[in-house]
Amino acid sequence: MNALKSVGVLLVAMLAAGCGGSDEPKKKEKEDVMKVEDTAFGPLVGTPKKVEDRVNASQDRYRDSLNERLEEDEGGKPKQDEPSGD
Repeated sequence: MNALKSVGVLLVAMLAAGCGGSDEPKKKEKEDVMKVEDTAFGPLVGTPKKVEDRVNASQDRYRDSLNERLEEDEGGKPKQDEPSGD
């Protein structure tokens, strides 16, 4: 019975010790990390957006071209005459 009480006290002491603070120093809330723009990869930051814009513009031009051809084939809008470059 005495051993059972000592084991219980030991468990309570271990649980109480586990609830204490850590020995590690507190980390800064905002670490000093360089911005991506300030690194060697800075020029690549806007590249995906530029590519997306170019692809979208190309798709828009292609869609407009197809719509014009469709209208011409259906007889809706006559072909535009090319200006003479004399």
